[in-house]
Amino acid sequence: MTGRLVIDGEEIPRGRLHQETAALATALASAGAGPGRGVVIARDDPRTAVVTALAAESLGFPVLCQGERWRSVARTRRVAAVVAPGADGAPSVTAQPDTGLPDFAESAHTLLYTSGSSGEPKAVELSHAAVGYHRYDVAAHAEVDARDRMLVPMSLLNSYGWGIVQYWLSHGFEMHVESRLNMDRVAGLLREGSHTRLDGVGSMYAALLVAARRDRELAAALGALSFRGCGGDVLPVGLVREYAELVGGPIHDGYGLSETVAWVTQSLPGNWRPGTVGPLIKGSSARIDPAEGEVLLHGPGLMDGYLDDDAANAAAFTEDGWLRTGDRGSVEPDGHLVIEGRIKESLVVHGETIPPRFVEDVLAACDPVREAAVVGLPTGRARGDRLVAFAVVDARDRERALPLMRLALREHLPVHQRPREIHLLDEFPRTRTDKPDRRALRARAASLEKEKDQAH
Repeated sequence: MTGRLVIDGEEIPRGRLHQETAALATALASAGAGPGRGVVIARDDPRTAVVTALAAESLGFPVLCQGERWRSVARTRRVAAVVAPGADGAPSVTAQPDTGLPDFAESAHTLLYTSGSSGEPKAVELSHAAVGYHRYDVAAHAEVDARDRMLVPMSLLNSYGWGIVQYWLSHGFEMHVESRLNMDRVAGLLREGSHTRLDGVGSMYAALLVAARRDRELAAALGALSFRGCGGDVLPVGLVREYAELVGGPIHDGYGLSETVAWVTQSLPGNWRPGTVGPLIKGSSARIDPAEGEVLLHGPGLMDGYLDDDAANAAAFTEDGWLRTGDRGSVEPDGHLVIEGRIKESLVVHGETIPPRFVEDVLAACDPVREAAVVGLPTGRARGDRLVAFAVVDARDRERALPLMRLALREHLPVHQRPREIHLLDEFPRTRTDKPDRRALRARAASLEKEKDQAH
């Protein structure tokens, strides 16, 4: 059950889509693809991703997304074929020799890589059952409808984008994919008023908000959407509130991991609250580990495990089978989940542990700031980390940005929680799941500090 498909403004006629899917399925079957015998999508190309997903529906092979790492997987498991865009844009198949290695589990549907925000990316094995839960239970919670016209300006090969493909396969709505996030183009498409839903990351919504402050037509178009889905990282509270005030509706934030297909919570038009990532989806559960405040998850959408990594699997689950997320948070009495941030990214200042978002929310609430991130550099002293802030600010707003941010920090935070330095950037370095790459930012902060010391 597939709906209309538009990629970068060009409609892929249903007849051509079916023809390309049939041809790909034939070539993959000849290469030995099937249950347990995986197929790699080698390039981040939306047409290739969609046609491969359709072929997988008929042949039942597991799809290895984010294929630049596929050779490491092929050292332990059999990969039947690699798919990439051909000269005419249609998917092309390169069959792989039978290495005699074990197949993937027959239950395997998808392999995704973690973002690498907390270390080396790991291959996540997701079952047909987990993906089925996402397609139907999660989609029902998110009020996905066959009449929707969804604008999707993102990669389809991370957990968020691949999850939307699974929605599309089962519910047949109209999907408009933009292979590159161009803010002027996204704003123009929204002004046309032909879409009912938008999905994207927080940095996209922050940039749209900056534009909407000066563009009433864009603000009205954002307000006319029935759903403004968001994932990838924790949203600043001020961003959600300003959306509600400016466009008449919030960003519908959700929470999930590569290890959960996509979502375990999702804010809804009639059930949202700033500072939370929405209520738990039916079937999913969360509890808090009292030792560190870590969010633990349980439910039918969880991964089977990290592929061929016993040590990582032992660390990922509690003895009674709950997934350790690595995020600190809390569950409110009505079931809304609050995420404070990665435990490993916590800042320690004067013996106090501070989630970065406590500082980042103050900075992100300043009008010129599109996005903010705070990292800690160890000092080796009792005072703890030295806080360094980065902010994405348009060039025309930079002169007024720093004074506003300094004032906001003085008004809202005690002295020890205020970053000593604030660096303005055009864009943040990002992980494969489009989160700010905090490791890269921390390295940049350390490099800038070293340069400063050498100058003195």
